[in-house]
Amino acid sequence: MDKKEDIKQVSFDQIEDHIQDVDYMDGNIAFHSDIREIPLKDGAFKTDMYTIAVCITGKLQVEINTVPYTIQQNHLLICLPNDLVCNCMLSPDFEGGVLHMSQKMVMESFSDSNLWDRAFHFAKNPVIFINEENIRLFQLYGEIIQTKIRNKQTLFRKEIILSLVRAVMYELLASADNYTSDQSESTKQRDVLFKQFIKLLSGCKVKPRYISWYADQLCVTPKYLSTVCKQVSGKTAFDWINEYMLIDIRHLLKNSTKSIKEVADYLDFPSISFFGKYCRQHFGMSPTECRKQFRQENATNYESSSSESKSKSKSKSSAAS
Repeated sequence: MDKKEDIKQVSFDQIEDHIQDVDYMDGNIAFHSDIREIPLKDGAFKTDMYTIAVCITGKLQVEINTVPYTIQQNHLLICLPNDLVCNCMLSPDFEGGVLHMSQKMVMESFSDSNLWDRAFHFAKNPVIFINEENIRLFQLYGEIIQTKIRNKQTLFRKEIILSLVRAVMYELLASADNYTSDQSESTKQRDVLFKQFIKLLSGCKVKPRYISWYADQLCVTPKYLSTVCKQVSGKTAFDWINEYMLIDIRHLLKNSTKSIKEVADYLDFPSISFFGKYCRQHFGMSPTECRKQFRQENATNYESSSSESKSKSKSKSSAAS
C-alpha cells in the first residue's frame, strides 16, 4: 500500500518513536518545545491522545477531519483522540510547543469536571484565541513547567508537573464555560449515550452505514438512538454516520492512490455505481470529479503557503538591506 494513503495510528507510547527530542515524557504527559521536530509532512495520522499546540509566532496551517484551520500568534490548537490530522504546513518563522496527554490521565483527572461537555465544544472549535489577559497566565504556567522539567533532581518532580498540567487544563475548561450549562439528570444520560455513539463511530476504521449496527452495539433501538442524537446535537444518527463517512471519502479521494472502485470496495459500498450515487448526493459531483477538486484544493493551499513564505523572505531581505 502506498505511503500516502495510509492513515498512521500513533499511540501515546509511540511518541518517542516519531519525535526525536522530547523535552519531557512520563506515562501520562509528553512535552516538546520545538514543534518542527514532529514529522508533520509524513501524511495523515490519528492518535489516541489529547494534544494541545500553542503558536507563539508565525503560522500553522492544518486540516482536522478534512476542515482547514489556520493557527496564528496567541492561538491554541486542541486535537482530540481519533481526530484525522493531515496537510500540516508551518511558516518559516513559526515557533510553538506541544503538550500530549494520555486518555487515562485526562479521564482520571477530570472525571468530575463535566469534561465531555467542554470537549464537544473543542471538537467543533479546535482553534482557541487566548486574550492578552490570559496569555501571560499561560506563559507563567509554561515557564514553571519548563523549570521543573530542567530540574531533574526535584523531589516529587513527576507529581508537580502533572499537577501543573492539570491546572492548565482547568484554565482551558474554564475558557469553554460559556458554551456549557447546567443539565438535568435525563439530559446527562442522553449525553452519555450520544458520546458513546460518537466514540464508537469515530473508532471504526470502516464505518457501517446502518444505524441498526450502532444501536445493537449500544443496546438500544435504532429509533431511540437517532432521537437522542437529534436532541443532543441537532443531527440524527444517520446524519452523523454520513458526516464521518464523508470525512473518510474525502481523505481517500484526496490522498490515496486507490482507484475509485478500490475506494468503494474499501469503504464497503455494494457497488461502484452506489458509491457514485452517494458522492453525487453529498458532494454534488462524481467520485472522479471529487478527486480532481480535492487534489486541486491541496495544490492551491500549497502554492498559497509557498508564495506567502517567499514574500516574507523577500520582505526580510529588503529590510535587512
